[in-house]
Amino acid sequence: MNLKEQQYVCTLARCRNLSRAAEALFISPSALSVYISNLEKNLGVPLFKRVGKEKSFVLTSIGEEYVQRAEKMLEMKAEFDDLLKREQKKEQPVIRIGIQQRRAISMVPEVLARFKGRYPDVELVFHDLVVADLKQMFKENAIDFMVSNFLEELPDTVYHEIAKEPVLLALPDTHPAIQYAYSVEGDGLLHLNLSHLDWETFIVPLPDQSMRRTADRLFRENNIHPKRLIEIGHFEIIMSMVNQGMGVGFNRLGYLSDMQRFEHVRYFLINREAETSSFRLAYRKGHVLSDCEQHLISIIEETICRKLTYKE
Repeated sequence: MNLKEQQYVCTLARCRNLSRAAEALFISPSALSVYISNLEKNLGVPLFKRVGKEKSFVLTSIGEEYVQRAEKMLEMKAEFDDLLKREQKKEQPVIRIGIQQRRAISMVPEVLARFKGRYPDVELVFHDLVVADLKQMFKENAIDFMVSNFLEELPDTVYHEIAKEPVLLALPDTHPAIQYAYSVEGDGLLHLNLSHLDWETFIVPLPDQSMRRTADRLFRENNIHPKRLIEIGHFEIIMSMVNQGMGVGFNRLGYLSDMQRFEHVRYFLINREAETSSFRLAYRKGHVLSDCEQHLISIIEETICRKLTYKE
């Protein structure tokens, strides 16, 4: 099934901007503009109104009717493609999973062992990458599932939330701000307001990592001005530097079970309401989950939720 026309119109209707739609479709804006103009000429009616100086693309009434039907066609195509893929892989089923590098260390061995115990003939292929690379592989249909702390959502994608994962401050155990930490009933960790850490040296991940974007958001929202930012790609190195008193860092609760050796690091929930990020599994809209895929998701849920139970 080739439904390029429907895909182009629905993507432009969703983005309402020619450049953003063209980027999502991996074509040039000029090519998309010509395609839509020719389509409207062939149909004899305009599907879009060009509105404002920036020429936002807004659906006409007949355009809305077109999109309603086109979305159903695209969903049917996705379901058929999924059935076709399953038929082609009956001989040796393969599930391709993209997962954040740091998360893979503690999750992949357990998930793989438990899954293989029940489905020994289904091959699991893991790709451990940073979020930006995972998204690119997903767009290129090189992976079937993504497991990550997502900050931005992709179109035509189903997001299954596994947990709300606390984001933590990591401080050297001699840091003077620790005196301002306080307890909140029901939480296993003390809380610390980020305001006590203005003009500090922060050791942060690289710009293409999800935790870095979370850190940048926290700086903006809490009006924090770091004295210095030290960029490091590996969480173990960041925690090692915090352990040696070289600065303040961020971590995720799910990572702590593998970082007990940093004995001089203290962890705190951020602010009274506790900052969290959504840990989710993503797959394409229209994909029908098989029994083995549903079992895989349940194993991933159990694994991550167990790691979100903090033990000092």
